Amino acid sequence: MRNRVGPANAGRHIGKAGRHIGKAGLYIVVFALGLSVAVQAQLGNTPGSGFTTIIGSAMRYVIAYEQKFTLLAADETYVQELQRPPNPGDNLSRTNPGGGMRAGGAMSRLVIKSDFLLVQLGGDGEGWMPFRDAYEVKGAKVRNREERLLKLFQGDDKERFEKAAKLNEATASHNLGNVARTINIPTLAMMFLHPRVNERFEFTDEGEETIAGRVLRRAAYREVARPTLIKTTRGRDLALTGHIWIDPFTGTVVKTDLNAADPAVRCAITVTYRKDDALDFWVPSQMDEYYKAALSLDEVLATATYSNVRRFLKPSVN
Repeated sequence: MRNRVGPANAGRHIGKAGRHIGKAGLYIVVFALGLSVAVQAQLGNTPGSGFTTIIGSAMRYVIAYEQKFTLLAADETYVQELQRPPNPGDNLSRTNPGGGMRAGGAMSRLVIKSDFLLVQLGGDGEGWMPFRDAYEVKGAKVRNREERLLKLFQGDDKERFEKAAKLNEATASHNLGNVARTINIPTLAMMFLHPRVNERFEFTDEGEETIAGRVLRRAAYREVARPTLIKTTRGRDLALTGHIWIDPFTGTVVKTDLNAADPAVRCAITVTYRKDDALDFWVPSQMDEYYKAALSLDEVLATATYSNVRRFLKPSVN
């Protein structure tokens, strides 16, 4: 059985209560309809000037970002590696084939190419749900490309979420490792700035950092509200931590990272954004992932890159 990180039943709207995702895993709770959330984020140490202003600017950016699209489609190239950490006790050899464990290094590699779709879950801070529909695995074509996901959500099929979830599950079945990845949502950490949920987090100024020639303000975040967005299946709170890199002049979110861990599984997700000149809009460019199940020797490293990005405003998925 796979260890799981994140929301299950990915084809269904998220409501107040959240979603379970199976034994020995985590489930995510998204507080959405009917909850009162303060507009002001909680600020920790603020040694740099203007940090409150920058956070406020980023909050407005996220609100505007939410209005940019209902559907975001892209081509996703997902490169995965199963790696084993160095093992100093390795003594496997041709003359001693059963004498120990293999030393560290790459164990296997996989490339999956998919149609990728981010579907808005109603607006007002509810975020987006990702769906993937693989068309090429290990260089072999697995289906004809007919944009099945996009057609589902541009139509009026009442079972579109359920049908998209089945396509998503079929794609995920190809993944390496024994961790089911369900919080690899490029826009997830950015949404922690949304006024609907940001009071759940404390944001701390970590000063300036230059990335690709751009001077950014790095904000560390730490989830302080209880119950937390992510819980273990035994109901234990699991606070999220990470960083958000913000353009101090425009509030643009340029990079995010997210960390979640419990005794069963650890994961870290980093997302970088790029300006798409054709869309005049910042879009996810690359997502780097790390997963490690406690009962597994191996680590999973994955990098998803996005191209041919298209955005759609209608129809609404409410």
